[in-house]
Amino acid sequence: MGRNAGGWWKFYGSRDWEAGGFAWTGFDYRGEPTPYGWPSINSQFGIIDMCGFPKDYFYYYKAWWTKEPVLHLFPHWDWHGREGDEIPVWVHSNLDEVELFVNGESLGSQKVPHLGHVEWKVKYEPGFIEARGSKDGKVVLTEKRETTGPTVAIRLTADRTEIDADGADVAILKVEALDKEGRPVPTAGNLIGFKVIGAGSLIGVGNGDPNCQESDKEPKRSLFNGLAQVIVQSPSGPARFILKRQRKAGMVRSWPGPS
Repeated sequence: MGRNAGGWWKFYGSRDWEAGGFAWTGFDYRGEPTPYGWPSINSQFGIIDMCGFPKDYFYYYKAWWTKEPVLHLFPHWDWHGREGDEIPVWVHSNLDEVELFVNGESLGSQKVPHLGHVEWKVKYEPGFIEARGSKDGKVVLTEKRETTGPTVAIRLTADRTEIDADGADVAILKVEALDKEGRPVPTAGNLIGFKVIGAGSLIGVGNGDPNCQESDKEPKRSLFNGLAQVIVQSPSGPARFILKRQRKAGMVRSWPGPS
C-alpha cells in the first residue's frame, strides 16, 4: 500500500483499527535491485543504506514513530551549474510548523500535516537554505544546508577508539569529505586509499552506493554523497594501530589521534 514511506504509513497510521504494516526493508542488502538492472548490485529501498548511513526517509519514520522532536531538511544545497532551476526542498518533521529561509529571506511557513511532510519549490542560488521548526508557537529546532567548496580534507570518525584485542572485534569508521571551512561536502566522490599501520587489519570498505562496482575488500573506496566506510579488525593481543589515508600532497589523516 504505497510506493514510499509517506504513502504506506499515512494509510496505516491513520487507521487505529489496523495492526500496522511492513516496511521492506530496514537495510539495503546485496542483490535484488528491483526494479533496476545492471549496474545496480543491491536493493535500493532500505530505510538506511548498506553502510548504515540514514537515508532521507529515515527521518520520516523517526518523526512519526518517536516522540522526540524531529526536523530534517533536504536535499543538500550544492547544485553548481543549475542556478535558477527550481529545486524541490522537503522537510520531515513532527513539529507544528516549519518556516523556510533562502539566504536569509523567508519563503513562508507551512503547517506540518499529520503523517506528512512540507515542501517548497526553490530557485537555486548559492548560499544556504534554513528550516526553523516551531512547537506551540516557539522555534525549537533549526537545520541549515550550505553551498560548500571542493574537498580539501578527509575526516575519520570511529564508533569506538578502543576495541577488544581478541583478533575478532572491529571498529567501524565513517569517512567524510570536508571543504576548507570544515563542512561536509555532500557531492564528493573522491577515491580514497587507506593503510593500517600496526598489528590491526582492514577487513572491509563500503560507501552505500547501490551501483558501485568497486571491491569491498581492497584498501580503497570512492566516496558516495561525500561518505564512505572502513572496517578494521583488532589483532590477537594488546596493540595500538592507526588507520591512515595518504593524500596526493603527502598529508596524512589518521585514526585514532589528532590528524
